[in-house]
Parts: sequence; structure tokens; C-alpha cells
Amino acid sequence: MNLVQAAVSELTSDEGYYWFYSQHLEWGYYDHPPFLALIVKIGYCIFHNELGVRLLNVLSSSAALLIVFNLMPKSLWQKTHTYILLLSLPLLHYLSFIIFPDGPLLFFSAVYLWSYKKFIEKKGISPALIMGIAVALMLYSKYHALLIVLFTLLSNLKLLRNKYFYFSMLVALVLFIPHIWWQYQHNFITFDYHLQKRTDEFSGKHIFEYISQQILAIGPGFIFIPFVYRTKSQFEKTLQYIILGILSFFLFTSIKGFVHFHWTSLIIFPLILLVAIYYDNKKKMTLFYWLMLPFLFIIFLFRIQMMFPLLPVNHVNVDYYHGRKLWAKDIASIAHNDPVLFGNQFRESSLYSFYSGQMGVALFSGENRRSQYEIWNYEDSLQDKNVLYISKDPFPGSATLLTGMGKTVNFYKLPCFHSFYNIPVHADFPPSINRPNGIDIHLSINNPRKKILYFKCPNNRNIVALFCTIKKNNKVIMQQEIKTFSSTDSIPVNGNLQLRVKVLTGNLAQGKYTISFGFKSYIIEDSYNAIYNFTAR
Repeated sequence: MNLVQAAVSELTSDEGYYWFYSQHLEWGYYDHPPFLALIVKIGYCIFHNELGVRLLNVLSSSAALLIVFNLMPKSLWQKTHTYILLLSLPLLHYLSFIIFPDGPLLFFSAVYLWSYKKFIEKKGISPALIMGIAVALMLYSKYHALLIVLFTLLSNLKLLRNKYFYFSMLVALVLFIPHIWWQYQHNFITFDYHLQKRTDEFSGKHIFEYISQQILAIGPGFIFIPFVYRTKSQFEKTLQYIILGILSFFLFTSIKGFVHFHWTSLIIFPLILLVAIYYDNKKKMTLFYWLMLPFLFIIFLFRIQMMFPLLPVNHVNVDYYHGRKLWAKDIASIAHNDPVLFGNQFRESSLYSFYSGQMGVALFSGENRRSQYEIWNYEDSLQDKNVLYISKDPFPGSATLLTGMGKTVNFYKLPCFHSFYNIPVHADFPPSINRPNGIDIHLSINNPRKKILYFKCPNNRNIVALFCTIKKNNKVIMQQEIKTFSSTDSIPVNGNLQLRVKVLTGNLAQGKYTISFGFKSYIIEDSYNAIYNFTAR
């Protein structure tokens, strides 16, 4: 069923972005480690369609279930409830054919659990070696792999006195060095994004979302069992620690940000193993069927709906799972082979490239996050070209297009495109200022590109300006235009432009602020090329 589903269901937005990863294999990517890109690349070499993108994920999901069955008591292999519970776990269905980093993570977690069980049964170098390799490959799939190792250790502190455990962790570390080196070469950009730029202030608004999503993603027939299950062995104790530990960890992280429902995917196989044993009791069969069968019915309806849109279900006024081919075809018809810039909608741009075969690009302003498009410097490839700019919201001068998937896009054709997101700006802005006086600063604009940097094309009447923005608690307090550029302004290759400017600060109250320097360039999003923290006294 997964192969059929993978073949006939159009790619979701994240899948398009992961396919974009696979166009250039590296040891790391802005958002994730590299293993997902590798399996997409291999599958896409076999089939140049949706099935190819998902192929290895489907096959590895099936292989993982075989490993999980090997971890079960053999008496459960022939029990009907074992197969019903496998078919009633929504998150397992979702990850078994739609590609996420959680797909390979799940497969290698199954290998890890198998090797860990062998390790505690008969300590030795062979299971330790396999366990270390599994840990490394889990990390190459998703950093959440650290959690399964942590809660394994907490459940079995005797591992700290076992030399083979240290050997397995050393194997994992050595194998993971290429990715660490890639992170070092890129200033640990992935860690910075996940640990700094993706978090918010402490808040409880996402806690209810997290709890409610987990109940639906895991199912009411599963979710309560690790809390009431009485373990009978060290292996079962470890499974329970992994489940409760990961659920608790993400409950805590939900205080500081939104937690996606699939982030707890590492609990799936430990949960299946405990749940299968828990329901292996005739007295619990009535409860089992009442909790499992409704979810099983809903899951299969959802999967049929994804393949064939039989019901008029809409997601935010547009069918999320169907019509992307028509959408891409309609946009390509107005682009006329020109590159298409989707603002910062990097998922949309990659889906457009997949279904149209044309260049789609997304660029972030630089204020918060970035994407793989910035890492690979797609911005420079757009300069001086005619570019179709697409926005989800209307803007002055934009036209609208209702696409075949029912989604309206707003567009504008930009001749002789110029943007400045990757242009370094440096300011000698002090960490502390006196409010009433304002401050004179020195600014430097550098040109790292391989050709002369022009700020405007001749006869272009659109204003391009350097500006600064002062914010307090992410709210704009003031903006000031520093310099307006003309078509004669330019910076030579590897050259720079030096400016002396006065930043007005007289209306600021005492407190901590951020000031950013960037470029305004007509309709595209303002860039934030340099950001500094300071205190007004």
C-alpha cells in the first residue's frame, strides 16, 4: 500500500524541499543532517517521480518493522491484535510513505534497539559496534537521536561501567566527524538555527497544542500505556524510559516554541513493543477494539483521500495534497522560462522546480532564519535577469493568478533584478549609547560577488535605499533611511563602499534594543545585513 501511495500522491511542501537537498549531496544542510538527501537521491535516480523521491523511505519502513517483529516475543507474531495496532498508529502511517528525516531515523532506531537488546544480553564488541554505527546513522538522519541515547543511559546506569558502551559511543563519534567538520566550516549554522533562532520566550501557548497533537498522532489506544505499564526486564525498562523521556522533553520544549507532531517519532517502535505486550490479554480486548478500530478506519479514509480526492476537504482554503502539477504549470506559463522568486517560501520554490523543471528560488531577509538557497548562493544567479516575483499576499502593482489547485498567487515581473541579501554590511555601532545625542557611525558595504555590484539598472525608477531599523522586543521603534542609491552607484569586485552616517536615537527610552542595517528594494522583502544589540542610557 505504501508503494502505491508513494507513487500516486503528489509531494507535500517539505518533501519538495528535501528533494531540492538531493540535487547537491553534502555532509550537511542548513536545516538537517544529510542522510535524507542521500536516500532521496538514490531513489530519484531509479524513478524520476514522486515514487523515486519516497522509494527508499518506503522500503526502509518495511525493513524496520521486520526488525521490530524480531524484538517481540514470538507468541505475538501470530496474534491479530499485533497487526491491528500496527495499522492503527497514525504517526507510523504518515512517516512510512511521506519523507521526513524521521523516516531513516526510525529505521536506524530499530537497528539501535535490536543491537542494544543483544548488547545487554551478551556484552561484547559485535553488538557494541552495531550499536555505535546505528547511533551515528541516526544522528546523520536527525539530531533527535541524542535523546534515545540519553534515555537509554538513564534507564541503565550500569552502562557507565561498561567499556564496550564507551567503544560504541566512540564509533558513533568517529563516524559523525565529517558532519561536525561541515558544521565547523559553516559556522555551526544548523545548531545556531535550532538552538537559538527557532526558540521563543517562555510561554504556555503551545503546551495544549503539543498535548492534543500527540494524542491524535499516537492515538488514545497507545498514549496512556507507557504510564501504566509495569516493566519486566531491563530492555522493557529502557523502552519505557525512551517513551516517557522523549514525551517529557518535548513537553518542556513546547514552553519555548511550537513542537511539530512528528518530532516524537522515536517513541514509535518502543511504544509498539510495549503496547503489543500490554494488550496480549483477553480481558483487555474490548478496550483494545474500542480504542483502535475507529482510528484504523479514519486512517484508511485519510490515505485514500490523499491518493484520490473523493471528499471536498480543504486545508486553509486550498487542497494541500493535490493540484501541485497544475499549480506549477500555471506559474510556468506566466514565467516564460524566467526564474521565479517565491520570497521566503522555500517549500513553494522547491515544489515549483520539481513539477515544472524550471528554476524556483526563495530568499530570506537575513533577520531570523535562512535556507539552503542562501547556503548555495542562489541569489547571485538571479542578478540582472528578468525574474517573476511571487507572493502569497497582494502588493502594490501585483497581478493575481488563480491556479489549477485553487490557490491564488500574486505576481510581478521584475526586469533587471537586483537584490542585496548576501551583501555584507559592517557598522562600528557601540554596545551603549546616550539617547539624546544620536550617534555618528562608520558603515562599510562590501561586494563579495564575482562581478561589479550595481544598485540599480539604468532607467529603473524604483528606489533602492540603505536603511536602519531599531527594535525593542521585536517591535519596530523607528526606521531611518541612510542613503538612496542611483544607477551610477557601484562597488567593484572585492571592493567596498565607506559611509559616515548619523543614527537618530533621541526618542528612545532607556533599555535594551537591536539595530539592523539593510536595503529596501522596491517590492521584495527588505534585507537585514547586519544586526547589533545595544543599550540606550
